[in-house]
Order: sequence, then structure tokens, then C-alpha cells
Amino acid sequence: MGTEEFYRFNAKGTAVRACADMLVAAAPEHVATVVAADDRHSFPGLATFACRNDQQIPGHLIAAAQVLVVEVDPDMPQSIDRLIELGRLYPGLPRIAAIANGSVPLVRTLVREGVTDVVSLPFQIEELLDASLGAIAAVKARAQSTVKLAPMVSVVGSIGGCGASSIATHLASEIAAQIGSTRDVAMVDFDLQSGTVADYLGCAGTGSLADLLAAGDRLDQELIQSIAQPTDHKVSVFAAPPDIQPLENVETDQVLRLLGLMRQNFAGVVVDLPADWTNWALSAVSASDLIVLVVELSVNSLRQAKRRLQLFESVGIEPEKIVLVVNRVERRMFRSIDLSDVTTTLDREVIGSIAMEEPQLSSAQAQGLLARAVSRKSKFNDDVIKLAADLATRLHFVAE
Repeated sequence: MGTEEFYRFNAKGTAVRACADMLVAAAPEHVATVVAADDRHSFPGLATFACRNDQQIPGHLIAAAQVLVVEVDPDMPQSIDRLIELGRLYPGLPRIAAIANGSVPLVRTLVREGVTDVVSLPFQIEELLDASLGAIAAVKARAQSTVKLAPMVSVVGSIGGCGASSIATHLASEIAAQIGSTRDVAMVDFDLQSGTVADYLGCAGTGSLADLLAAGDRLDQELIQSIAQPTDHKVSVFAAPPDIQPLENVETDQVLRLLGLMRQNFAGVVVDLPADWTNWALSAVSASDLIVLVVELSVNSLRQAKRRLQLFESVGIEPEKIVLVVNRVERRMFRSIDLSDVTTTLDREVIGSIAMEEPQLSSAQAQGLLARAVSRKSKFNDDVIKLAADLATRLHFVAE
């Protein structure tokens, strides 16, 4: 007992079988079955270890494996204990139990102990291969689910033309400046019919969000980076398409997948959304860490803001995820509506107000510039800096 045999095989056929190295630890007769049935063709990598059901498996063999198949004898408690102990010693290694006559209670016990799959004895090579590929897929899925996602902020206007896009573009730049990350902040213009983010930031490039939304299964990091339009402000812009896109043609799953990939590879994501609400837009807002609702000191703006808040509540968005920013505030003593009225009317926290600064802001945006580029004493920019600092603190942006 304890003789080690190693077999390396080349991939066979046209199917892509990217199987990681597998270690099979079982009785000699079962190991022989694997070797004979495989005939050294099916697995890109395979190692076997012939042993008793209660025998320890050498650590250096386990360390070299990416999938572990271990024989379990239901009538031998030490055999079951061995597999459980391997899970404690090697928590990241997928384990497959090989059982000749496994009862349902035993299988449930093994599953509760974190066993990835169960195969029958004697080994069937195709079943072993399928279980191995399934185990690898499960590990990848767990790894992806534990990837740290960068914060995402959605900027929403109470009414069209209230300056939400202007605030969103400046916020993206100021957040990037304040966190000092080596990675860009992604500025995503989901206003597919009249988006202006690329113009406001002076971007020039080919490709738009329409290419990513139509990519289907081809969507990946390489394609996303090829569409990103860089700026001088550590912001990568994902522009609205040059032609008007039907909003109803956008698939919600594709939007969420796109945003998830962006959050894995950018320092943060700022989303500018259209005034018209669709299922996919609501899904994007729901997936955000924070929603900045931009309002003005007017009756119509506050009325429409209240309707949006009711919509968000109806789809289950938590109230604490929504904050208010009051735009185009004139610094004067007496106003018919002030900031306290906003808080009272909408029952949400006002985290900032942005100064009215026309025509300087419009002039800057017409040139594809930020407000600070045309006026060092820009009150609008000073207010955005304060707002960006607040958001960076709330959302824990991390420099990398």
C-alpha cells in the first residue's frame, strides 16, 4: 500500500477540457480501473495514490492538486473522518467523494461538510471528468462572488434638465482626484437617447455603450476596456451611442453583468441615468451603493422627486440608500423655497447644495472642460468637491 503512480495525459477530441490537475486517492483496484479506462487520453492532468480507506494522503500530493477525489467507505468512520479533515486542512480545495454504495443520509452529511460532488465506484471515466469540471466551475464561481466590488453611485435627476449629468461628470472627476487610485473611475452614460457625458468631458473615441449592451456572451474586460474613452482626469467614459437607441431593447441581465465587471476593474463607478424609467434602469439603481437624487428649489422638481422616491420604494430600494443634492442654489437671503423645505417635503437627507453658476458652467461644458478649468474660483466646483468628499467617506473608496 502507499505506492504512488502519476499519469499525465493530453487533451483528446475537439472539446475544450481545461481540467486542472486531479488527485485520485482510492484502493488499488479502483486506481487501476481509472488508469485502464482512461488509457492516458482524457485528462490533461491526473495523479493517483493507491491507499487504504483510513490511510493518510501525503501532503505534497494534495498541494499539487486542484481537485481531490477520495474513496469513502460508509462502513468505516475513519474513512469519512479523513475526508472531513481534508476539508479543514485544505478549505479551498474542491473534494469529490467516491462511494460504492452511498446512502442518502451519508451523501447529505458529506454535502454539509462541503464536499463538492459524489461519484460512484467503480469509477466511470466520463463521470469522473464531469465531476472534475463541475468542481472547477464551482470554485471559479465562488472566487468571482468574493471579488471585492468598487462602490457604485447612480445620479438621478428629479426632472429633465436639472443638471444631474453636470453633477455626475464633475463628481466622477473629483472622486478620482480624492482617492488617488491607480485605476480610473468609470463614468457610465446610460442616457441612451440624449446622453451628453462624453461631450461634457471632451472625449473623442469610437464605440459606445451600445456595443457593450449588444455583445451578449462576448462581453468581457478586454471589450470593456476597448470601448472606454480616457480623459485627463483619471476617468474612463462609457459614452451614450451617437444614434437614438430604443430603451426597451436593453436587456436587464446584460446591464447588471456590465456594471458588475466594471466594479471589479475600476476604482469606482458613477452612473448617469435617463429621465425615462425602465426595468433595466431600475435594476441598475437597485444595484447601486448610493443613489444621488438631484433636485431644484421648484415646486415641479420636488413633486417629481417625490414620485421617483415612491417608485424606488415600490421596487424595494432601501430609503437609506437615497440622498438628496439640491442644484442651482442662489445665495440670497430670501427664497420662496429653501433647503429645509426639501428635507421636510421629501423626508430624505440633503447632503449637499450646488451653487448656481451660469453661464460659466455652460461655457466650460461647451468646450469639453470641467468648471475648474475655466474658473479657479468656481463655486460650483467647490460645492462638488465637498460632495465628492462626503461620498468618498460614505462609500469607502479605496486607492489601489
